[in-house]
Amino acid sequence: MSKAPEDCETKEDIRAEIDRLDGALIGLLASRFGYVRRMAELKASPDEALVPARVDEVLAHVAARAGAAGLDPDLARALWSKLIDWNIAFERDAIAKRTGEGTGGN
Repeated sequence: MSKAPEDCETKEDIRAEIDRLDGALIGLLASRFGYVRRMAELKASPDEALVPARVDEVLAHVAARAGAAGLDPDLARALWSKLIDWNIAFERDAIAKRTGEGTGGN
């Protein structure tokens, strides 16, 4: 059973809630990554991994949602920037391995 922050009476209560939320976040990130992996399967070239306009769109959307939820938009933007950078690198590598492009196979 989860507790609201104001209902936590001890540091242990707070730590338990943070651990619970971390578990939920890991599950959500794993689900999100499934879509990243599928995107890498659909793209034909490693050059397709980076779509600057899409990155800008996602970061703007995340910052707006964060602000509306009471989370610092700059923090959300920084976290998602790191996530997106990792996803782009993953896609490039996966596509290159599948196509032989950029791996010396062509």
